[in-house]
Formats: sequence, C-alpha cells, structure tokens
Amino acid sequence: MKKWFALGGIFFTSYLVFILATLPLPWLLTQLTIPNTVQLSHVSGSVWEGEIEQVILSQGANSHQIQQVKTALSFWSLFSLAPKVELRFGDALLTGPEGTMTLVASENQLSFTEVNILLSANDIAQQIDLPLPVVAKGDLRLVLSQFDVALHEKKCLRAKGNVNWTYAGITAMEQSIKLGQLKAKISCSKGGIVLNLDPKNDLGISFSVDINPTGNARNRNFKLSGEGYLKPGKKFPAQIRPVLPFLGKPDNQGRYLLGF
Repeated sequence: MKKWFALGGIFFTSYLVFILATLPLPWLLTQLTIPNTVQLSHVSGSVWEGEIEQVILSQGANSHQIQQVKTALSFWSLFSLAPKVELRFGDALLTGPEGTMTLVASENQLSFTEVNILLSANDIAQQIDLPLPVVAKGDLRLVLSQFDVALHEKKCLRAKGNVNWTYAGITAMEQSIKLGQLKAKISCSKGGIVLNLDPKNDLGISFSVDINPTGNARNRNFKLSGEGYLKPGKKFPAQIRPVLPFLGKPDNQGRYLLGF
C-alpha cells in the first residue's frame, strides 16, 4: 500500500510540475487586474519565460511604448510567496526605453531592484510644457537600487537611486547647445516620486520635479510638475543667453524662476 501511495505522490507531483511549467503567460495575465491605462499586445510563452511584444502606457493625451518585454520567473521565489521576476525590454534599434530590472511581488507591494533603464532625453522633453520649442539630445540613464510601490494604492513607498543625463544638449532657436552632465537624486514624498537636480552644473539650475499620483487606485494617473531657479554663472553657455528674456525677469539675486 505504501508503494502505491509513493507512486501516486510521484505521479501527482510530476503532473503538477508539468502543469506549472506549461502554464501559458497570456492566461495568467487574464487573471490579474491590469489598469486601463496599460495595454499589452502579442503576449506569448509560459509563466517561466514569456514575452510581451509591446506595452503601451497611456497618460492623458500622451502614450509611451515599451517594446519586447521578456520575463523570467524564479521557481524558488514561489516558496516565499513573493514571486521574483527578471525583466528585460527594449532594443537599441527600437523606439522606447531599453533596460533591465528585478520585480518582487508580495501581498501589499511591488518592489523593484537592480533597475537600469536607458531612454531618450527628447522623449521626456516632449512631455514638458516649455516656453519655446526644444529638442533634447543625448540619453537619460535611470538607476535604482530600490523602488517600492504600494500594490493597491499605487503610491511610492521607498525610492533610492539617481538619473544621469549624459552628453546633455538641446537644440533651440536653431542653436545646438551643450549643457554638460546633469544628474538628479530620486526619492519618495507623500506617495509621489521626487527628483532633485544636483545644483553643481554648468547651467546654474536648482530644480525639483514631482510626479504625484492622482485619481483613485483603479484609475491612477500621475501629474508631473517642477519648480526651481536658473542663475547664470561663468560656465553658463553663451548660446543660451539670448533665450533668457523668454524666462521672464530675474529676481534681486539674479535668478530666473522656472516651473511647469
């Protein structure tokens, strides 16, 4: 009798492993609650190794595309009831961001670690209401060692990292202008994401950007705003000085107010 119980246990375990190993990723995603601001197309593969051809993130009248998202689920993470997924997406020959990250999902939050994302600076610039048409040059690299999001409220809990704009430059008023290197620290505040620009830069800019959640948890959107000052110094690019009048009048400290 023990022999039959042992054989039955082996058969059941083997069958369960087979079912899990072949469980299709498209079916799994239909069981999850995905915000209506996120659209997935051409999902294939299994829960262990899958691929999403395109992810579209909608934000008001704007939308952003993430291409060729590849997923790899850690089997051992299932025993801790906190599935761990390695994500890779994008390609140098495709539009949209390119990068890697690790996602751990628990009952109440999503935790992102080892985040390394490269995206076009101009893609970000076109989302900002600037006083004159600007084309941004170069790439932004986002590096996060920790980024925790409340699963139900979709609010930022913890964030530690930075973003660097390497070979920063813009084209404005038919002028190509080098800006030097710009970098900012990333943190959380009141459920939103805060980026504080390092004031040690050639432009003399002190600036803070806030990405705050709006709406309810199911239809969550995010509002982008920023404020700060520009105080031209010795290293301020000469090509930009004719643009300064478009920023208004400086205060008694020689600073131009910036904001959006």
